[in-house]
Amino acid sequence: MTRSTLLASVAIFSSLTTTAFAQDTFDLGEIIVSGGLSPIETARYGGAASVITAQDIEDRGITNVQDALRTLPGVSVNGSSNTFTQVRIRGGEANHTLILIDGVEAAGGDGEYILSGLETANIARIELLRGPQSVFYGANASAGVINIITDKGEEGTTARTTLEVGDATTATAFVAQRNARGGISLSLSRTDDEGYDQSGDGGEKDGLERNTAILSGDYLVTDDLRLGFTVRRSEERYDFDDTPFGST
Repeated sequence: MTRSTLLASVAIFSSLTTTAFAQDTFDLGEIIVSGGLSPIETARYGGAASVITAQDIEDRGITNVQDALRTLPGVSVNGSSNTFTQVRIRGGEANHTLILIDGVEAAGGDGEYILSGLETANIARIELLRGPQSVFYGANASAGVINIITDKGEEGTTARTTLEVGDATTATAFVAQRNARGGISLSLSRTDDEGYDQSGDGGEKDGLERNTAILSGDYLVTDDLRLGFTVRRSEERYDFDDTPFGST
C-alpha cells in the first residue's frame, strides 16, 4: 500500500467514525448541579434522602422528634427519657451526624441534643440526607444531615390549638400571619407528665414539665434575597431517683 492510499484509508475511517458517533448522540435533558440551595425533586436527587411530613407524624401518633427519627431507615437513635440523644446514620458515629433545626445547628461534632424534649406538635417536616455531605456542611456531616423544619403557616391567617389529656397532659397553640412576601409565626407548647416511680421501690412518681416557645419570621426583600429569623426557647423540669449501685 502506497503512502497516498494509506492516508486515504485513514481519512475514510475517520469520517465513518465521526458519522457513527454523531448518530449515537442524544439529549440528556436539563441537568441540575446543586450545592444544597436549589430546590429539586426527591426522585431526581442523586443522594439517598427521606422525608417525614406532619401528616406522617400525626398518622403514627409520634409525640417527639426522637421517636420520629427511629422510623427512618438506616438511622439508629440512642437515648431515652430526658437524656442527650445520639443519632447514628448507616453505622457512622454520632458525632458525624449534623442535626439542624430550621437550618440552625443543634447538634454536630461533639455536641448532642435532647431530642426527646423536641415535640412534634408544630413541626412541618423532617428531612434526612444520608451519606457524606461534608462538602456542603462540614466535617460534622460526614455520615448525614437531619433538618427539622418547624411550621411557618400558610398564606393568610392560621390559628389552631390542641389539648390531649391522659397519663400526661399536652397543650399546644399556633398562630401565624403570612402574605406573598413573608410572615411571622408563634408556636407554644406545654407538657405535664406525672410519670412513674422509676426506682421501683414504692417511692414518689418522677414527673416532668416542659414548656417550649418558637417565634419565627421571614421576608422576601428581593426576588433573590429572603431574610428571616427563628428564636426558640425550651425549659424542662423533671424528677429522677438516684441509682443505688451495689444493692440487690
